[in-house]
Amino acid sequence: MQFKHALTLLGSVWLLSACGGGSGEDAGGGGGVTAPLNANYYGMWQLDGDTYVGISERSISTYVRDPGRGCFVVDLFKTVSSTVNSMVSEDVTTGERSTSLFSLNGSNLRVTEGNVTLEFFSSDLPDISNGCDSSDNARRLNFDIELEYLPPVVLINRNAQLTGRVEYSYGVHFDINQNNIVDAGDVAIQVQHFKSNSGVQEEKPLADLGSNIWSFVPRQQAQGYGSTSNSNSAAMVQLNQEDKKLVFSVDMTKHALLRFISADTPLFLYSYINYPQPETAVIPGWSDGPWNWSSETHEDRYPDTGFTRLSLHPNMQMLDAANDLSNGQAKWVDIKTINFNFIN
Repeated sequence: MQFKHALTLLGSVWLLSACGGGSGEDAGGGGGVTAPLNANYYGMWQLDGDTYVGISERSISTYVRDPGRGCFVVDLFKTVSSTVNSMVSEDVTTGERSTSLFSLNGSNLRVTEGNVTLEFFSSDLPDISNGCDSSDNARRLNFDIELEYLPPVVLINRNAQLTGRVEYSYGVHFDINQNNIVDAGDVAIQVQHFKSNSGVQEEKPLADLGSNIWSFVPRQQAQGYGSTSNSNSAAMVQLNQEDKKLVFSVDMTKHALLRFISADTPLFLYSYINYPQPETAVIPGWSDGPWNWSSETHEDRYPDTGFTRLSLHPNMQMLDAANDLSNGQAKWVDIKTINFNFIN
């Protein structure tokens, strides 16, 4: 993980004594994780000022606010090898590798590279929906997901549903740190609705639920990851329903993570419904509904496992097999076709 970019942007350096730096032996340069980094180092950490680092077992991300432009720049790194107190990481953009040493100073994290040690305190992910625009990127990403069937409205905040549970979720996950797993450092564009403890049971079109950009972040001093979205990122995604299609139009010029997305970025599409105690009443004019379901969970995925890349598909168009759900029976989640395009 190279902090020189962060230091250059901020125009000043927070140097601690090198003798107070990270402990542990140097990580090897070979492939794979030789020994997981100690989970005490995982999480989101902040340096004095708007500089943040997210650390997990297989990835590192840095988030630096450029004071001149007032926006965030993100750099992503994947783990090459590690020990309990050190990691060799590789910049996913440049391929540059470096070794970082880690230690704790009370509840703070110290990270050492060479003769430079920086000390961070526990933090949350900042609002990175104000990312610095890159003129090299596409300006807009459009994609649509056609399902076997979509109703004109869906029922949300159902009385039968537990508070806090996801009721509906449709979207795309991008493996932007390119380490072939779903983990901290990745990003998703999705429509997702949670059962609210204050919401009332009502019918709404899926498109009215809105869509957002979700960042995947490491859990503090623990395995796994969480996800979060910023209110500003909702304005960057337009969602419409056209019969059986969900149509997404994404402004790629602002959110700091979207600059890593291209036709060669690993990705997968997904659809999910959690619908306990389905109603038995048949709705006239609908070709599918809860009266046909016996399962609580319904979900589909393309590809069925792993990731694909848009560059592998002519015109960035994909076809999914019918009736290949991983769970349930709902035609509402049975992915049929997928189309992507970038606009410069």
